Amino acid sequence: MESAKRLLIFNEVIKKGSMSKTAQSLGMTASAVSQHLQNLESDYGLKLLNRNTRRLELTEAGRILWQQTEKLAAIMQETQEKMTALKAKPSGTVRLSLPTGFVRCREIRELMRVVEQDFPDIRLVLLAEDSLAQLQQGTADIALRAGEISDSMDNVVYRLADWSLCIAGAMEYLAENPITQPTDLLTAHWLNHSDFVLLNAFETLNLPKILPEKRTECPNMSAIAYYLATEGMGLTFILEGELQVFEKNHRLQRVLSQAKLPTKRISAVVANAAQSAKNAAVLNVLKRVFKQ
Repeated sequence: MESAKRLLIFNEVIKKGSMSKTAQSLGMTASAVSQHLQNLESDYGLKLLNRNTRRLELTEAGRILWQQTEKLAAIMQETQEKMTALKAKPSGTVRLSLPTGFVRCREIRELMRVVEQDFPDIRLVLLAEDSLAQLQQGTADIALRAGEISDSMDNVVYRLADWSLCIAGAMEYLAENPITQPTDLLTAHWLNHSDFVLLNAFETLNLPKILPEKRTECPNMSAIAYYLATEGMGLTFILEGELQVFEKNHRLQRVLSQAKLPTKRISAVVANAAQSAKNAAVLNVLKRVFKQ
């Protein structure tokens, strides 16, 4: 920590142009500033400043060090601003992008209830979409997604839960088209919202990794597939957290419940540029409701 302090004092000396002005701005004595610089030169074993003229002149080593201390000072300033923002009272609009099928989930209803109760100055905007485009385009602050997502220079990923993939259909459809073994899935009518999910699940069940002929395409619109399934139009893949409300209302029934299907990680993806008190508040609520 003492080394970082000396680097910041050195940076301030260069910006102010003199030790006396630096001492005044930092509330120190000029001799104390001078001592810090001498200690810094001793630390590196290099001469950083020429003091034999009226103006301070940087040596080559001093010039290189100053470039680095400028970066350090900028990081310190940015850190201070972000920490101050996080202490501020959370308020404003938070745009939450989520898969279309998540809209009916218990966790989203609980999120809305807690935010309204605990953070009345935050207004949620729910943006239903099954890709990360909204976060990448800057139209969303937080994105909920299912599947493996890695941290990047632009985003930070927070793990919320792991949900198993399920197969479901309406009771009337299953009465006419009973599903008792995995091979029955090959002749079922599918409401397909994701080729990747369907093919990956078929492969896990040791079925041919080909799209079934009998299917209705609902690309990247899982909510449409779920609605059509409740109307008895076929089978769909659905995550267990999404299925709960449909099972509770007797709109969908799980089939082949003993089958081992893939598990999907549920994550909150936050843009680095979107760090703020309001986003942090909503993110913390998301972590809580998904653990309940």
